[in-house]
Parts: sequence; C-alpha cells; structure tokens
Amino acid sequence: QLVAERLQQSWVIQILFPWSRVGPTRTMSSESVLESTGWIPEWVRAMITTGSARELRGTAGLLDWEQRLWQRLVGIGIPIDTIVEKMNAAASGTSLDSRMSMIVLGHTLGVVMAWAVVTYTPRSLQRSALFGSARMFLRMAKVVFFICIELVVFPVVCGYCLDVSLMPLLASASIGARVQELLAHRWAALFTHWLLGLLFMVHFARFVLHCRHVMRPGLLWFIRDPNDPEFHPMREILEDRMLPQQYNIARSALMYCGIILACVGLSMTLAARTAPSVFPMQWRGDARFGDHPTGILLMVFLLPVAVMWGRPNEVLHALFSRWWRVAARATRLSEFVLGERSIVDEGEWTLRRMPWLPVLAPRLWMPTDVVERVFNEFDAVDEARAGPVPGALPTHEYYVQLQCAIDAALAQNPLQVTFTLGSGGNFRVPTVDTVPVVPGRIMLVQVDGHGRPVNSRYDYEAADDVDLRDAAEREGRVLPPPAPESSYRDRRFRREHYTVVYVPPGLRARMCGVLAMGWLAVAVLSSSTLVLSLIIGRRTYARISNLPMHDMYALSIGLLVLLIVAVLVFRLATFLHNVAANSWAEWTRELRRRAVLAWTAAWKAALTAAVFFGAVPAVYGLVVEVYFVVLLRHMAASPEVEVAFERTMLQAMAHNWMFGVLHVWVGLSLLRVFPALWWSRQLERLFTGPPHTWHVGRSILVFALPLIGVSVATAALPFAVAACIMWYRGELTADAMLRAFRLVDLDVLALSVKAVLGTVLIVAATWQACLLYRKWSQSARDRAYLVGHQLHNLDEPAENISAETTADVPATV
Repeated sequence: QLVAERLQQSWVIQILFPWSRVGPTRTMSSESVLESTGWIPEWVRAMITTGSARELRGTAGLLDWEQRLWQRLVGIGIPIDTIVEKMNAAASGTSLDSRMSMIVLGHTLGVVMAWAVVTYTPRSLQRSALFGSARMFLRMAKVVFFICIELVVFPVVCGYCLDVSLMPLLASASIGARVQELLAHRWAALFTHWLLGLLFMVHFARFVLHCRHVMRPGLLWFIRDPNDPEFHPMREILEDRMLPQQYNIARSALMYCGIILACVGLSMTLAARTAPSVFPMQWRGDARFGDHPTGILLMVFLLPVAVMWGRPNEVLHALFSRWWRVAARATRLSEFVLGERSIVDEGEWTLRRMPWLPVLAPRLWMPTDVVERVFNEFDAVDEARAGPVPGALPTHEYYVQLQCAIDAALAQNPLQVTFTLGSGGNFRVPTVDTVPVVPGRIMLVQVDGHGRPVNSRYDYEAADDVDLRDAAEREGRVLPPPAPESSYRDRRFRREHYTVVYVPPGLRARMCGVLAMGWLAVAVLSSSTLVLSLIIGRRTYARISNLPMHDMYALSIGLLVLLIVAVLVFRLATFLHNVAANSWAEWTRELRRRAVLAWTAAWKAALTAAVFFGAVPAVYGLVVEVYFVVLLRHMAASPEVEVAFERTMLQAMAHNWMFGVLHVWVGLSLLRVFPALWWSRQLERLFTGPPHTWHVGRSILVFALPLIGVSVATAALPFAVAACIMWYRGELTADAMLRAFRLVDLDVLALSVKAVLGTVLIVAATWQACLLYRKWSQSARDRAYLVGHQLHNLDEPAENISAETTADVPATV
C-alpha cells in the first residue's frame, strides 16, 4: 500500500507523464491524469474512460485505484487480470509450459536489472563487484540471445515456412489446422518444425557452398563465409552494437523466408497443378511396408548406402554448373557471374539489312567463333583490367583497335552482320568472398579507362591511404571518409581484394533474369523429381505389397530408383565424353581396364555384403533372440505378448537378421566417431578407397570370423547351461532339448540366460574392482615412496647437507 501511495504522488506523475500539468497537490488521481493527456485521440479516450463491464478476476488485495486501472486496461483490450492469473498459476505449476514461462520471465527480469545497474551506476562505483557481475551477465545474455535466435528461432521459422510451402501437396492441410495442432501439441510441433528447418538450413548452406565453387569469387560477398579466417562471430556479437545486429538478423530471416516461399512453395504448387492425378499425397499413419521392419531397413540402410555409392551431389553439381553457365551466357554476364571473360558478351550483334531487328540467342546462329578467334589473337591488353603494364591501352583505345580487327574479320563472312563493342562499362567488384564490408561503401564502382573510379567519392583506395589522400586533397578531389577502425579486422581498402570486370547495361534486370532461370531450374527439378518418384514408387509399392498405400514408402522407393538411374546415366555420359576425347586404341584399353575394375569391385562388394550384412547379422540375431526375446517372453508372460511374438521360424530369422543389420550399421557409425580405436584404424585401412581396392580376405579374418565365433559361442552358452540343469534334474532328453532349441519350453532356458548374465556381471564387476585396486595400490605405493624419500632427506644431519651443498658450489677467485 505504501508503494501504491508513493506512485500516486505528483512528482512521480510528472516523471511518467512529462506532458501533463500537475499542480502542487500531494497526490493525483488517475482521472486527472487522463484529463491532462490531451494528445490521446477521442476514440481511445472513450475506450479508456468507458472501460469494460465484465467482472475482474483476481482482484483480492488490490486498492480501489488499482481496480479502476485494471478495469480500464481490460477495456482497451489488455486482459491484465487474465495475465496476472496465468502468471500466478505458472509460478506454482509443474508443467513444461509453466517452467519455460518462468525461466523466460526470470531471465528477462535479470537482464533488465543488470541493464539498470550498468546504466545508472556512477563512475566512482564502476569498479565494484556488482557492476562487473552485471556487465558480465549482460554479455553472457547477449551471446545466449543471438545463439538462441540462430539455432532455435531461425530453424523454427524456416520449418513453418516449409510447412506452409508443402500444404498444396496434402489434402486437409490449412493454416487453421496448423494453428490448432500447435496449440494442442506445441512442444512436439515446435520440435518437428525445428528439425525440418534445421535440415533445410544445412542443405541451403551446402547449396551456397556449391554456388561459391561455381560462380566468380566475390559475387556472394554479402553472405558471410564460415571459412573466413577473420570471421569472429562471438567477438562481433560482444563488440558490435545491438541494433545493427538485429537488422542483419531480420534481413537474413526475410531472405530465408522469401527463398523458401519462392522456391519450395511455388515449386510444390507447380507440381500440384501440373499433376493433379498424383496429388494430394496419401499419408496414412497405420500403413506398413510389410510384416517385417523393412521400413527402418529402407530408411536407415538402403538409402544411405545408395547416397554414399551414387554421390548425388556430384550429379547436381554438374547439372547446376552447366545451367548457371547457360544463364550467364544468355544474359551476357559470363564474366560478372562466372569470372570467365567472353568477348561476345561485351558487344551487340546487328543485321546490316535490318539494324532495327534485335538479335536473339546470338551464340546459336551468329559467327561468334570469328570474334573469339580475333580476340584470342589480339596482342594488346586493357589497362583497366591489367593495370599499367607494358603494351596496355586505355579501354577506349583498346576497344577501337579490337573493333577494327573484328570488322575486318567479319567483312569476309558471308553473313551480313556487324558486332559493336563497348555497349556497357568496366566496374570494380570484389574478387574474394571474405572482403571486409564497411557500412556506407558500395561494392560495385564504375572505373575509367585506366582502372580508376569515375567518381572520386568512391575512391576508397585513396581514402584509406594517407599519402594518396594528401595528394588527392591537394588536387581538390572530394574523397569519402576513411574506413573505421576495428579491433578484430582490418577494414581498409586492399587492391588484391578487388578486380575489374565488364558489366553490360541493365545489370539489375539481367541479374533478375539469372535468378529467374535459377529458380526455374530448381522448380522444374524438384517438381519433376517429386512427381516421378511418387509415380514409380506407388507402382513398385503396389507390386511388392498388398498393404494400404503410404506415400512416404512410395517416395523413398521412387527416389532410390531415380537416384540409381541418374547416377548410371551421369557416369555413362562422363565415360563416353572421356572416350570421345581419345583415340580408338586408347578407348579400347580404357574400356578393358574399366571392365576389369568393375568386375573386381562387383565381386568384392558382393562378398563383403554377403559376409558383413548377411552372415554376421544372421548369427548376431541368434544372440538377440536368445538373450532378449526369451527373457521378454518369460518375464512378461501374457496372452498379448504371446500373440505379439507368435511367428514362424522363417519370420523370426528374418526379424533377427534385419535387427542385426541395423546393429551392424550402428556399430560402423560408432567406429567412425572414435577413430583412435584399433578396430577403427583397421576398418579405415582395409576399406579405404573404391571397392576394387578393398582387402576383403583380411577383413573377414579380422572382423567377420571373430564376430561370428563370439556370437555362436554366446548364443550356445545358455543351451549348454540348460542341458546341465536338465541333466542335474534328470530331465535331459532329446525331446526336451528340441523344445528348448525351438524356444517352446522357456522356463529352463530363461533360468540359464539369467545365470549366464549374472555370471557375466559378477565377473565384470570383479575385474573392474581388481583394476581399481591395482591402480589404488600403485598410487598408494608411489605416495609412500615420496613421503619416505622426503623424511629420509629430513633425517640427515645438517652438517652433511651443508657440506654437500658447499662441495656442489664451484670455487671462485
């Protein structure tokens, strides 16, 4: 109550509402405050003064003016009573929502308090522990805030954008259904969309890496390169201001959302409109691939192996590389986009008889070979590109001499055409993706015939160099301000970070054309792949299974088939291209060598698959059946469990083999995680390189035979113990052992399994205890030796110690 009374004093009102006119009264009511706020519109004032007629909740213990304030807040649409009630319930609740809301609220209040301490602490107290702790807490909160945005918020937003983009493929998908699902299962929905968005961000990063390899270095300077040695994100977060960083984050978020909606959303809409008989997709939660766990086998084993063998990234890299080259040549941006100078892009074709008619696709029917031949034989170089080297000419003179040579060559051509140079201009652009970005400076600067900026306001080289800046000021040129200093990066202009390229007129329109052709390629490739995969997968699924259709399995099968076909076609085309460049004898020799390598790789891969994914999982499946299934059936003896495990011998073997394959695959993945192990080193040595170089025989001796022997011995040990128990009881007969082998009589066999597992645990615990005792005894002996050695030195007489010390000191004159 005392705090509430203090908040109604006139000086508090003057601080909170400086535009109000408060008299010298001690207190002031809320009505007088509202009357003094004449800047509020009439409809807002009516809402504030009228309030709401509904009864407030949770007003026990509030003062009259607080209740009136709550009533007016509710009237303008702020349910303050509901918010306070939910916060009180969250403070005493135990659900995940309550805990997360309290964690966020607590951290927010902590950040506000630390900010207040850092902001309003006097200079004389800024060396105190409280100020240092608050400042360190703010830095930690800033780092955690940006990390959460990058790793949590970004993927979730990308996941929901992908969800919205994929809605045309589903029958009952809508924004309202997604909102209801989020409200009903918020954490599961958030995790699903976070995982989906994270996968998209990873693949988009790989696509950007592909673009960096194909395109000209420096074209993607606006996308930060993680391989930049001068890229320090944590340092930038700590030292840079908050608003520019939030602006960059918002720009990146808009870029990601735009790319997803434009590329994925429009592509899926195009696929749904193009093939209406294929969509919507059939998504059944109760559908299965078969009675065996072949779905897991397909997702975990077959598809990863096919991706490792086929390497679809190489196929996509080759396709998109050729497509980017076609798009750059069609828009005359070969040098600007790819970094490959083409003299054909630096001029325009015209027909002598019809000069008003534009020439479309000149590379297809114009004599471009004549122009390229003249350019390759031309001796002079452009000074704007090569710099002041001997034989270099300014751009205008260079184009005049080259134009004369091209006109003389085209005069002998029967096609009456002309080629005119110099329709665009030379521009200075970044030549590395790690170029430092200075706010306020542009990256695309037009240069003159000597390679210097046309406008001195963009002469950043002279602005950052002291000597050049003094010379420019003496000449009266207007230069831009120098680059600001940075504690973690040198932002000054460096000549090696830039180069000069030709840029045709209408650069923005041409870049939009390149991006449109890139989008067209992505849309056509993704939509056609999706449609063909569903068609092939549905037909294959209908032939191999009579169960209800599930498009996830159909899509996986179709993608597997398309991957195999695409890789085979790509490798065949590559082989024929290499063969066409050689003679007949070399082609025959290469074909014979490839056939031998293919045969060697085929039988080694088949033998490796038969041993490590056939025999080893089958024998390992016996161990799983004896030690896991037997105990589960015996300990959970119920009709439901018996029905679940009711299967034939062939089905049991198939199930155990499939689970064995999964365990082998998991084991291989774990060995890759720990490369220092002896097994990992042997695996790397025996299976490094293509299949025809594998050491299959030694791998069977090192890996397969020990695994098979240990698995057989482990699976046979409970049966041996069961036979001993039956012999001790006088029940050992051939029929009893046969029932045990068929896993019909589980009492004795389960007892044997328990005895074996208990013995193994006791032996392992004893062995670990012996090892610990050995280490402890060794450390105890070492400590006793050190203590005895020190006591022995202390027991020596002082005279002996001084004599020994004197003898050790060299004599001096």
